[in-house]
Amino acid sequence: MYYCSEAVKFLPDIDKIISFEAYAGKGTPESTDGNSSTNPPVVGAGLSDETVRAAKNLDKVINTLVDNFSEGSDYFKVLVNVFQSVLLTADNDHLRTFFMIVPSMCISWVEASLQAKDSMYKATRNVSREMYFTDDGFAIGLSYCLAILKQTNKYLSLHWFDTLNDKYKVDLDALKQQQAIRAAKEKKKAENSKRKSSFMGGVFSSKKQTTEEDEEDEHQDYEEVHSLQLTAKRLEAMRRENDQLFYSMSGAAIFFKRTDVDI
Repeated sequence: MYYCSEAVKFLPDIDKIISFEAYAGKGTPESTDGNSSTNPPVVGAGLSDETVRAAKNLDKVINTLVDNFSEGSDYFKVLVNVFQSVLLTADNDHLRTFFMIVPSMCISWVEASLQAKDSMYKATRNVSREMYFTDDGFAIGLSYCLAILKQTNKYLSLHWFDTLNDKYKVDLDALKQQQAIRAAKEKKKAENSKRKSSFMGGVFSSKKQTTEEDEEDEHQDYEEVHSLQLTAKRLEAMRRENDQLFYSMSGAAIFFKRTDVDI
C-alpha cells in the first residue's frame, strides 16, 4: 500500500487514464455507437513495435497501480491469498486441525491478560498518572490464521464461547449456593451469640476456653468469606475478559469474511 501510494503520485489524474499503447501505435477507430464524446478516436503515432510494447507494459503498470490504490481494493484479501498459496499445500497437512487448539490458546491468552492487568495495577497503585491496558493483536492474528487455513467455520462449530458461558453459569450457581450456605451459617451464629449474651450466669471457669474457640471460629469464617469473595471476583474477571476476546474476534473476522470459505 505504501509503495502504491508513493508511485501513484506521479499520475496526474487516476480517473482519466489514457492508453499509451494506442497513442504510440496505430490508434483507435472512431466509435460506431455515436458516443464519440465519451470514447473519442485516438490518432496513433505509428512508432516502432518496441515502443508499442513498452507503452503496453506502461499501461499494465499504471492499471495495476490504479487497481491497488482504488477504494475497492481489499488488502486483507490480498494478504490472505498470498499465504494461502503457501500454507494450503500437502507440506502443511499438520495444520488441518489448527482450529482444535484455539480454545487452549484463548484460555492461555485470557490468563496472561489478567495477570498483566493485575501487575500493571500493582505497579501503578501509588502513581498519580493513569494507565490503560489493551491488546487486540491476538484476536486479529487468530482470525487471520483461521481465514488463511479456511477453518473459521470449523472453529465456530466447536461453539467454544457458548460452552464457556455455560461453564461460567454453572460456576456462578455453585458460588451462589456456597454464599447462601455461608449466609445461613452467619445467621445461625448471630442467633447463638445473642443467646450467649443474654445468659449472664454460667461457669466462669470455661470463659477462656470459649474465647479461644470463638477466635478460631472467627478466623475460619474470615478465611471462608475471603475465599468466596476472591472466587466471585475471579469469575467476573474471567467472564469479562472472555467476552471482550469474543467481541474482538467477531469484529476481526469481518475483515476476512469474503475470503474465508471452507473447502
